[in-house]
Amino acid sequence: MNSTVTRDRNSERRKHLGIELGVQQRALRDRGIPVIIVVEGWNASGISDTVAALLDGLDPRGFDFHAFGHPSEEERDHTFLWRFWIRTPSRGRIAVFARSWYSRLLAEELHGIDGLERINRAIRSVRTFEQQLADAGTLVLKYFLQISREEQRRRLLARERDTLTSWLITRNDWDFHRQYDAYAPLIRRIIAETDTPDNPWRIVEADDSTRAVTEVLSSVVDRLRDRLALEGVCRLPIALPAVEMPPPVDTAKGPHTMGRQEYDAALVDSQARLRACQYSLFKRMIPLVIVYEGWDAAGKGGSIKRLVQSMNPRGYEVVPVSRPNDDELAHHYLWRFYRRFPPAGEVRIFDRSWYGRVLVERVEGFATEQEWKRAYSEINEMERTFVESGGGIIKFWLEIDRETQLRRFRERAQDPLKQWKITEEDWRNREKWDQYDAAVREMLARTSTPQAPWTVIDSRNKPYARLRAQRTVIEYVEGLI
Repeated sequence: MNSTVTRDRNSERRKHLGIELGVQQRALRDRGIPVIIVVEGWNASGISDTVAALLDGLDPRGFDFHAFGHPSEEERDHTFLWRFWIRTPSRGRIAVFARSWYSRLLAEELHGIDGLERINRAIRSVRTFEQQLADAGTLVLKYFLQISREEQRRRLLARERDTLTSWLITRNDWDFHRQYDAYAPLIRRIIAETDTPDNPWRIVEADDSTRAVTEVLSSVVDRLRDRLALEGVCRLPIALPAVEMPPPVDTAKGPHTMGRQEYDAALVDSQARLRACQYSLFKRMIPLVIVYEGWDAAGKGGSIKRLVQSMNPRGYEVVPVSRPNDDELAHHYLWRFYRRFPPAGEVRIFDRSWYGRVLVERVEGFATEQEWKRAYSEINEMERTFVESGGGIIKFWLEIDRETQLRRFRERAQDPLKQWKITEEDWRNREKWDQYDAAVREMLARTSTPQAPWTVIDSRNKPYARLRAQRTVIEYVEGLI
């Protein structure tokens, strides 16, 4: 067939695909379906041209474009997937990634003596990351542009000789080209191990760049058409394995007691060691997450206040967690927490946390049974990845009995300086004590892991509970360093 005719037909085909893509984008927005399009491939395989063709058919008000190279200083101070999590799209938006976590996985994780082990951990984390997005309704489309070693060399030389493109060619491009045969098996392995039913790869032969662009466009349109044809993403019911639920605090026994004088004397040493711990974390660039969960009126605020009393405020932040706003609701529920995770050397203290998914959202019906059951493994994976990346996590559950809570509620209601702490919602929650208690026991059983165990503190005596929390942090940090 005449090459001019072929080009004209291809151009017409791409025009129609672009129009359909724009129509689908509006339908995705109306249906609230988030989409991620990942375009990966060998250097000089045509990633930029492919992405440009995709974006040409989209309304720029409804997509976000991301191109990743070397991580910024802020990104280096966080875990590997952090920079990608915070850029996941909200409902109804499309995020297009010209290179993604896959290119950065190769560039950043394969080095040093433990390079292959780092790759293994990264692959597992990427699989889980993509599966969590898919489970929450995000459509993830992944394309790899495949070219031969000879074709890559030809394109790199052509770009070098062209004054308009020579600036695009770097020493890294040629270094990567020379290692083509060494990287090819690893790339095939990564693709094979992340090619899942919910997030499959499409390998596009890109020696013919024009045909490759059209193939990607056509595939995207087909996948979006299939997704829009579904009424919803159907998931099989989740069957959780049986676990032994921990017992509540034994109220037949008196609470741990500690008098004010004993507490004040112990506090001097505790505060000095906490200052030293914060300095050690900073010097060793270790990020630390401290989670406070517990019953209403269990003393979370007072415990946090005493914990940070002697710390340098430039090195810690307390994150109060309340109901998500509209932007947060439009994203995966973990998105807002990833955004607040600490950089290297800093401390983040969460006053309530992602565990709301399996507590208040479960009990009050803000999350479906499918969602809160799935959350146990999602949370465990998030915490495991954070710890394996060099961070630390301490989780406190402040336990009190029903009678202690009632007494503290009444004290707050009668004290003008504390009345702001008690709300109608607090009183309503007491009526569901048994439901919350069941949720708490299951949470503790399913999310206390070797990487991030729970510390349950009997908080009926406030001085004891505060000092116990401080000493737990001290012992944990001193164990890290």
